[in-house]
Amino acid sequence: MPENLSNQRILVTGATGFIGGHLARRLHAEGAHVLALERTPGKGNTLASEGIEIVAGDITNRAQMAAILAGGVEIVMHIAAWLGGPDPASATAVNVDATRTLAELSAEAGVRRFVFTSSIAVYGPHGDADVDESMPLRPFGDPYGDSKIAAEAALHAVARSSGLEVVIVRPGMVYGPGSPGWTVRLAEWAKRGWTPLVNGGTGTAYPIYIDDLIDLLVLTADHPAAPGNTFNAVGDGPVTLGEFLGAYMRMAGTRRALRLPGWIVRAAAALGDPFVRGRSLAYIASQLIGRGQVSNRRAKDALGWQPDTPLDEGLARGEAWLREQGILP
Repeated sequence: MPENLSNQRILVTGATGFIGGHLARRLHAEGAHVLALERTPGKGNTLASEGIEIVAGDITNRAQMAAILAGGVEIVMHIAAWLGGPDPASATAVNVDATRTLAELSAEAGVRRFVFTSSIAVYGPHGDADVDESMPLRPFGDPYGDSKIAAEAALHAVARSSGLEVVIVRPGMVYGPGSPGWTVRLAEWAKRGWTPLVNGGTGTAYPIYIDDLIDLLVLTADHPAAPGNTFNAVGDGPVTLGEFLGAYMRMAGTRRALRLPGWIVRAAAALGDPFVRGRSLAYIASQLIGRGQVSNRRAKDALGWQPDTPLDEGLARGEAWLREQGILP
């Protein structure tokens, strides 16, 4: 961890979640004064027991956030987000409006740097095309991805008008012990024979082990080359969905999976999209089929970051945790 972060007051939103919890613990262990935002009373108890300061608040409550930021916060690590659900209007309220307001309040309070955790979902259905951070972003009909695009645009506007140092990090599939989406869910799917292997699993996966993502986030909090920049957070590839998802099938001791040709998946997505709220089925289908890569070169070149956890090692750690938790036998 950069020495300049020691003793600095750092607000971590989403601190009671998977990524935010890991980040709060890493910063605390390295000597930063972490303020862990807790929206639901009691969710921060474990962090509190480890000596991390808990601050009660909701990112959609302007007055609460203004009061917290007025307490000498120097860096904001904004991870809290709407991840999906039946009410896509919440995507705008949480991911866009609250993010914009938090950045504006940060600038007013004298916060030095604002690091926003976005997502590679902003690239939309890029199919077989390789992408990097220079790709123009266009809404594509998915509430989550579109809201992240809008949030990034809002942050750029705040940075231009206020001088706030803004950094954007776009993680891929964040996996490892405790990951609800890319470890627990995939293990549960494998046990039920629900692993989606479209076109034999030849589509591209974008996994990044949790520790490697945290390394990057910590770097962006203080590195002089980070402000005004956007960084993809994906592991070194290429990795196919067959390799990544198939690893969970191996853990579960099964070969059962949803093996479908791509044309059927695309057709089903097109038919079902008008009836599904909260996600774009066409986008999900494209992610199961497309072979394009997402580059992590900018973070390596600008920050000296390197994803150090080999895929097999990260998966092995996840498997050990899944067995310890009784999720896998």
